[in-house]
Amino acid sequence: MGSVGEIYEAQCTQGPATMLAIGTTNPSNCVYQCDFPDFYFRSTKSEHMTGLKEKFKRICDRSTIIKRHLYMTKEMIVENPNFYNSMAPTLDARHDIMVVEVPKLAKEVALKAINEWGQPKSKITHCW
Repeated sequence: MGSVGEIYEAQCTQGPATMLAIGTTNPSNCVYQCDFPDFYFRSTKSEHMTGLKEKFKRICDRSTIIKRHLYMTKEMIVENPNFYNSMAPTLDARHDIMVVEVPKLAKEVALKAINEWGQPKSKITHCW
């Protein structure tokens, strides 16, 4: 068996890495910016705060955001009512969701990039 250096050299291509494709993706839940204040205040059970909601609507209207892709769904909020309780600790619950969902997005985007590239995965020589 060869040295670590010899093994490394055998597994690597010579020359610079080149980016041949880029994949992009977003979470599937989409809320348009014009609907976001209603979604947020309904989700947080804060619709009674009409002055704050109007201010939030103005901020959303003046932003250049068209739509928001969110992991958070109505079902998740029902299952985790503390998500919108500012006094409740929710980092662990949110992290548990992300640990499951982010690798799914990573796989999706990697497959899109490989498909755009049009070569078999076995020809990949560098990963970023």
